[in-house]
Amino acid sequence: MMIESRISDYCDRETQLSGLIASAQVRLRDKLVELDVRSSGISEYNQRYLGEKIRNAVTILQLYSRLISLSLHGSSVSLERFILVDYGGGSGVLSFLAKEMGIGTVIYNDIYDVSCDDVKFLSKTLGLPLDHVVCGDIDDLISYLRVNSIFINAITSYDVLEHIYDVEHHFKKLFTLSDGQFRVVYASGANIANPMYVHVVKKKQIDAEYKNREKKWGHKERDSLRAYLDVRKEIISAYAGDLSSKQVEQLSISTRGLIKSDIERCVDEYRQQGSIGYRPDHTTNTCDPYTGNWCEHLMSTRWLRQVIRDAGFSVEILTGFYAVSGSLPKKAVKLFLNAAIRLLGRRGMFMASCYIVYANRLG
Repeated sequence: MMIESRISDYCDRETQLSGLIASAQVRLRDKLVELDVRSSGISEYNQRYLGEKIRNAVTILQLYSRLISLSLHGSSVSLERFILVDYGGGSGVLSFLAKEMGIGTVIYNDIYDVSCDDVKFLSKTLGLPLDHVVCGDIDDLISYLRVNSIFINAITSYDVLEHIYDVEHHFKKLFTLSDGQFRVVYASGANIANPMYVHVVKKKQIDAEYKNREKKWGHKERDSLRAYLDVRKEIISAYAGDLSSKQVEQLSISTRGLIKSDIERCVDEYRQQGSIGYRPDHTTNTCDPYTGNWCEHLMSTRWLRQVIRDAGFSVEILTGFYAVSGSLPKKAVKLFLNAAIRLLGRRGMFMASCYIVYANRLG
């Protein structure tokens, strides 16, 4: 009888959470739609970025709801005491949804100071004050949590993982975020198993590598508009003026996917040995040499799973479903794809909208 009672309590809690998330979606969507983004006072970047999310509010909120649901799934911690980190939170919509549904402590974190300032303003405007806004990378987040004696229950993000420069280092650092148990739910649209997506993103990577881009309204000032190959040539020429133009050219090509400090280490290695050991891990993967921001980093999920395990987490890689929104034909296609993905399980990754890292740090 006790086991049956526990199962019943668990099912009741999951049902209650589903209801809370669903109603929170509706309330937040209404608030976002009423927001006059252009006259809100936030940066042009977030006017564009948040504006795109508002135009696709149903899709975005369905996706974020699943991530929050996975973060809470099976937790014995009450909603009021739950502490959630929105890592690389960008526009803040995931944080606002978490707060709207009643999560006790929501911590927004992003490396871009402009977004941090905008989210502080938006949280007041929407009537959803966030408990903490932490500007910085993973090291800054760890430091902040330690100084404030905060022990989190979950950390989640969407479309952040594929931009993290050193994924292995990130998960090793992530393990030290707390001494106790916590969950990691990272979703990424950079699904290397989906051939249609890969075809599109490879072209995007090639353009970023070889072409300069025009500055458009809403540009993120942190991101370079210059061809990444040209930026690496500039870095190498400035660091090693004694190298010939041919050597600079070759090293620039060979260091695709590296940040400035690692490029300079490769130059030192080349000077000492006449060659470098580094090899790009993919035919088109590339990153901004000044920030390390990957242009949609295509990663093997098998490799990623092993990296996360080696960092000390138990981990599953889940297939992402499509948000059922849009016109009737689009909804029908998405429902069909979701049914096929459910039927195929992991084998359905080739048609999935994204993949989801579902990891647990055990205390």
